[in-house]
Amino acid sequence: MPQQLALLVYILFILWLFVRDRHLRPMTSGALWLVLLWIFLIGSRPVSIWLGGGFHAETPADYLEGSPLDRNVFLVLIITGVIVLLRRRVNWNSLIVSNWLFFVFFIYCGISCIWSDYPFVSFKRWIKEIGNIVMLLIILTERDPLQATKAVFLRYANCAIPLSLLFVKYFPELGRYYNRWTWEYTYGGITTNKNELGCIAFVCGLFLVWDLIEMLTASGKKTDKVDLIGHTLLLLMVFWLIHIADSATALISLILGSAFFLFMQLPFAKKQVRYLGSYSLVIVCLILLLYFIPSIDEAFLKLMGRDMTFTGRTNVWEDLLREPINPLIGTGYQSFWLGTVTQRMWDSYSFHPIQAHNGYIETYLNLGLIGACLLFALIISTGIKLKEQVLLGSSFGILRLSFLVLAVLYNWTEAMFSGLNSLWALMLIAVLNYSHSHVPENITGIVK
Repeated sequence: MPQQLALLVYILFILWLFVRDRHLRPMTSGALWLVLLWIFLIGSRPVSIWLGGGFHAETPADYLEGSPLDRNVFLVLIITGVIVLLRRRVNWNSLIVSNWLFFVFFIYCGISCIWSDYPFVSFKRWIKEIGNIVMLLIILTERDPLQATKAVFLRYANCAIPLSLLFVKYFPELGRYYNRWTWEYTYGGITTNKNELGCIAFVCGLFLVWDLIEMLTASGKKTDKVDLIGHTLLLLMVFWLIHIADSATALISLILGSAFFLFMQLPFAKKQVRYLGSYSLVIVCLILLLYFIPSIDEAFLKLMGRDMTFTGRTNVWEDLLREPINPLIGTGYQSFWLGTVTQRMWDSYSFHPIQAHNGYIETYLNLGLIGACLLFALIISTGIKLKEQVLLGSSFGILRLSFLVLAVLYNWTEAMFSGLNSLWALMLIAVLNYSHSHVPENITGIVK
């Protein structure tokens, strides 16, 4: 198929999906389009790269500069989002009190910029983290946060998945990149590397599966066959993208997420959530068992097409944990990979790592034991709150609990506990709580 014809077909397909979603999954306010733009940018590539230029790091020092255009775009989006929240008259005291542990973690991240070797760069990255919070608070302050979450992320899937497939198959100069270490082409889709492609495929697939299960199990409501066909096509695209990205993490996480949604449809399933702590302990013990019995670990990894080093990750973890950092406070918010360690790591490996490929180790390197303990406390506290919501029959609680569990698992082989990425956005939806009891009925932010 010629490029021009393929481009036309995919654009028409995306427009068709958007037109159908306008009736089936309406945006509950105009402000959600701002959130959609933010999610699309953090889940694809920066504006500067979309415009044909942008940031391409050839040396570790390049990561200190960044792009002024991207910085300004994110700043404008953050300011606009803050204006939306101000118009909604958010009760900030109630918000902070109900999320005090998260804000302690967030403020500690900001304070850690002080002892970074590059405090200004670290601070700029922390400011962008404010953007994540602002945008997701727009979702949570909607009258129906569940429907708002569905509307935003399914529209993101409608864009991200077809465009990624289009770029990979018909615009290789946009969707593929040459891996100079393996001498092969690697696929990025609308992202800039294969790990990010796997992540967005997982996130989009998760929402598509959830919405598909809701369509098929909704009582008293006839399933829209055309909508069912659209979802099936998108899911097939998702699995194809995960396959070409060669992301075992994305595949396992999507399978587990789908199994969780199906399990929660069973009558007795929600009652089992009260034993969430016990189940979590069992899972931890099973993981430890895998490490103590290498033969089981090796058999499982071979089944997933991986080796005992998780494609070289364990070697990187060992080297990183030997780095001479301050174990208590770390190197400062997102600062570890800004120093000379990056050049040493690049010289030591045939590839150029720019993250630890483990969210827990990454948190320790940047924030030390204090930051790691705060993160673990936040995860446990969020799990307890969401367990209570699920036991009370909250559908949104089930969805948020799945976000938390899958983010915890995904970060075992990828570092996504902070920064501009779609998985961290999902975890923030799970973590943040907001009560709507004090919101005036006529306040919705930007009008639809």
